[in-house]
Amino acid sequence: MTSETFTCATHGEIDPACVCKHLLENPVQQWHCGYPEEDEPWPDAWCSACNEIFEREGEWNENNEDEISVEMICGHCYEDGIARSVARLDDAAQADWDRHLNIQCAELQVKQDAMTANLKINDYPRWNYYQESAQLVFSGGELPDLVADVEFVGTLSTSSNTWMWSWANFSLLEEVRSRIEAVRGFGEEHDYPHLTVPKWAADMQDGWHMTAIAADTLGALGAYRVPTDNGFIFMVILSAKHRYPA
Repeated sequence: MTSETFTCATHGEIDPACVCKHLLENPVQQWHCGYPEEDEPWPDAWCSACNEIFEREGEWNENNEDEISVEMICGHCYEDGIARSVARLDDAAQADWDRHLNIQCAELQVKQDAMTANLKINDYPRWNYYQESAQLVFSGGELPDLVADVEFVGTLSTSSNTWMWSWANFSLLEEVRSRIEAVRGFGEEHDYPHLTVPKWAADMQDGWHMTAIAADTLGALGAYRVPTDNGFIFMVILSAKHRYPA
């Protein structure tokens, strides 16, 4: 990604991103690109047709770089474009995705019922999470404090109506998002773009759907949702135990 700033008619001055012209013309297709990093949030991206040219050399070099037409866009426009790519599935693939969601949501409900019955989470009037230790602590009830080991799945913004995976959210500490890449890997294996695109338009149901998949992939006991200033953090509970006074 170039370090030069770019002036966007919609978003103003911002760091730019580079994409092939085909993605600009039709963003609802697979984006071939790396995953965002803290110092490179919008990696160069190209379509499947351009990727065939890339694969021929295994890189962009003097033998193939003239065969791709690249455009510079602002980072926010890049995010808007790649977010639309989650809608690229054909009817058969979409039906497979929907079936998988239904199975995972049903399994999460069973886990939630068991976890609530066994750990009495709803009996506690207070909770606090600690990113440094990746723990969620329930306290204030008649039972001893309950300490849960958690992994953040993602955040749902109710101001922008978007879901953002924790692996792409660099404002979160590594301690609470070190395992979630396994869910992304599952998405790569099965070509489920909702699991591999960093951020996309979503509602509360989507947040629970993604958390259900994460709970299954990570072998979690269940899930929990906590409010933030502009939405919610979804997390899975990997293990939990009561903390008895010494």
